[in-house]
Amino acid sequence: MHSVLEDLYDLPALDRTQEAASELIAPAYDRQFANNEDFLAMFQDEVLLKKWKQDVRALVQQYFAMENPTRLEPLAREKFIRVDITDGIALHGFIDRIDKAPNGALRIVDYKTGKSPKERYIEDTLFQMRFYALLLDKSEFGLPARTQLVFLGDGRTLTMDPTREQVDAFEHYLVQIWNDIEDAARKQFFPPKKQVLCNWCGVQKLCPLYSSETPDISEEGLQRVLEIKRSNIG
Repeated sequence: MHSVLEDLYDLPALDRTQEAASELIAPAYDRQFANNEDFLAMFQDEVLLKKWKQDVRALVQQYFAMENPTRLEPLAREKFIRVDITDGIALHGFIDRIDKAPNGALRIVDYKTGKSPKERYIEDTLFQMRFYALLLDKSEFGLPARTQLVFLGDGRTLTMDPTREQVDAFEHYLVQIWNDIEDAARKQFFPPKKQVLCNWCGVQKLCPLYSSETPDISEEGLQRVLEIKRSNIG
């Protein structure tokens, strides 16, 4: 779906129709999955693969109900950005789309093929939006006026207009996360944290919350963490 939307904006504005986007699905599939054995192994028969392709077409249709691409000229698409923040910590990531308004204001747009989060999971979503805002702020682009997540699964859009104070506070938060990682590596103790997603974890036998026979911490791995010092946590 991301490839289809990226390719769509290669077309002249007036040619960015739903029909044109639908025609981009097959070439995008051929480029990425047609000969990918790992991908094809997820589908037990042709019926499931056909349904998956139908789901992609449904997402394309939903996108056109949410945005009019004939009226947009993105400043950048699938933009890779790498920056250094406080203490030389390196962050990087790909931003699906960056829009620029006539007044110069920037908007980050990220496509989500799933449904929008329930209220109790909003904070996790805001983490991503703050991360993108910080990433852009530290780059040549500068602080965005808006970050926007487009949830194609249910047609909802979640927006956040970051402030200077919010972005600075989030940078401090990321620095603290990395400092905690380094501290845990020095102490050779990474405290587990139980959450609802633990119920779906496939490696519970390696976790001290669920097993009394957990593997020893790798000395080599700890040394790599401490030597890296400022790694890419994006």
